[in-house]
Amino acid sequence: MGRTLERVFIKNFSDINLAEEGYIKPSEIRAVEIDAIVDTGAAYLCLPPKVIKELGLKFAKSTPVKTGNGSLELRIFNVAEITIKERTIQMQVMENKDDNIPALIGYLVLETMDWVVDPKNQEIIGNPENDGKWVIDMYNIITN
Repeated sequence: MGRTLERVFIKNFSDINLAEEGYIKPSEIRAVEIDAIVDTGAAYLCLPPKVIKELGLKFAKSTPVKTGNGSLELRIFNVAEITIKERTIQMQVMENKDDNIPALIGYLVLETMDWVVDPKNQEIIGNPENDGKWVIDMYNIITN
């Protein structure tokens, strides 16, 4: 088995709001399009520091993180708009330790967008339990 890579389009959500309010032009919304590794061991969309800087995302907090190499403290940044295969969400972003670590798509992104990993074809697909359609699972939210 190899790596599953997906194209991700990311926008600064604060910029989107500023553009909607007329404070900046839509063309001034900071955005990037990158390839990211699908990593079900990661939680967030994890981006290299240089990408976060390019997006102009604002620091929110530091948080302890457990990795395969031990524990460390990583930074979380304010909300970005994340689009993968025409499904779009808004979510905070985690910063990778350094620019040598590639962008990662974590399980919170996958679950929120209702994607599952197809390891045989090395791609993400719409959840077969929902016939590939984007369905938000409210049952777990309501019953837990």
